Amino acid sequence: MLNESNELQVYTINDVANFLKVAPRTVYKHLHDGVIKGIKMGNKWRFTHNQIKDYIQQLERKVEIKNDIED
Repeated sequence: MLNESNELQVYTINDVANFLKVAPRTVYKHLHDGVIKGIKMGNKWRFTHNQIKDYIQQLERKVEIKNDIED
């Protein structure tokens, strides 16, 4: 679904939820909390490839920090 050739494509809440294997309400919560960034077009949220990539990298950093603390 997400690869470098899709950088200009935008994704919906459901696209992101399906890709991340979470409920759409989780994506909405992360938007509200500022954890993931999106673009509101009319009354719909859309996400770019880079916004999703940044979100995943942020999650990876949290896991690394947690693992460092537990070690």
